[in-house]
Amino acid sequence: MFYDVMAAQSKLFQRLIWLVDTIYSAGHISREQIDRRWATSRYNDDKDDEYGERNFHRHRETIQQMFGIDIVCNHVTKEYSIEGLNEANKSGMRSWLMNTFAINNIVNLGGGMQDRIIFEEIPEGTRYLSTIVNAMQDGRQLYVAYQGYKRVEPHSFLLAPYCLKVFKQRWYLVGKPDDHPEESEPRVYALDRMKELTPTEKPFKLPKDFKPSLFFKGQYGVDRSIREEQKIVVRVSDYDANFLRSLPLHDSQIEMKQEEGFVYFCFYVAPTYDFIMELRKFGAKLEVLEPAALRDKFREESENLKKMYE
Repeated sequence: MFYDVMAAQSKLFQRLIWLVDTIYSAGHISREQIDRRWATSRYNDDKDDEYGERNFHRHRETIQQMFGIDIVCNHVTKEYSIEGLNEANKSGMRSWLMNTFAINNIVNLGGGMQDRIIFEEIPEGTRYLSTIVNAMQDGRQLYVAYQGYKRVEPHSFLLAPYCLKVFKQRWYLVGKPDDHPEESEPRVYALDRMKELTPTEKPFKLPKDFKPSLFFKGQYGVDRSIREEQKIVVRVSDYDANFLRSLPLHDSQIEMKQEEGFVYFCFYVAPTYDFIMELRKFGAKLEVLEPAALRDKFREESENLKKMYE
């Protein structure tokens, strides 16, 4: 009975994925077009001729309730689309869901495609996501055994889970630990360094003034070793500017000007170790212009690197 229920839930989820991805990919699509695509879909195990009017509207409601994604109808053209698609793409959560739907749809196409699509490895820790989200919803603390890179053995403590963030294929949990009661701000923990995580019945209340977007404002990724953001100006070649345009390093990135084969970019971000390492990836193709202290740091490291190879 248990496996029958699980199979039914899996089948439903696949249909939801297919429906969202089909409408998302098309932009605007009619019910007749949805029916035709469903008739030839690999998810159509029952070989139905159409998606079904009743199923369609029931699944629209389920998608809205589960993921906050609204499938709406233009009563003039009789076509369906995802409401506020541009705004949805600006939302990290909705954009991530859209991409997840699309990827799942591709991977499950079958036909030998699985071996021809290569994904990045995600470190361990994702198995804790459901437990963490449930604890966040219920306002319950977690018992965590955590081992940072500098520790020989893990240490255990209670943690109030505030929010989750994903960065460079790793999941991070922001929370307030009970082993540092003197600290006013929460800490950031990598899920792949958690050796144990179990829910407790001990409640907590999320502070009303805690906003995840403000907690990470002016930061690159999850590194908060430097809190104050600075104006950082860099210069890259015309060619390498394309990489920054297509995948900005930070949401504050601004393209300032083009001049003699170079493009100037400006960032308002804290110059943390993680951000500096990201700039270093460009090597001699990127020059730091401002601030002077950061430029001097790059010059000194370049000189040391030259000496190393002499």
